[in-house]
Amino acid sequence: MMKVNIGLFGIFIIIISNLYLFFDLKSKNKEINEQLLIVKSILEDLDDDIHEIEKKLAK
Repeated sequence: MMKVNIGLFGIFIIIISNLYLFFDLKSKNKEINEQLLIVKSILEDLDDDIHEIEKKLAK
């Protein structure tokens, strides 16, 4: 009977740790996506500025 309880407790710990890792990964993924959007917007602004400079130089 004791072996079954220890086994069930081990499975419970594994499930809890997997849930923690899942939600931690989800929050890190959200943070990385936000940072990626910031970098993307900065690159778009730089690209627009480069095109404006090229137009001014072409005149």
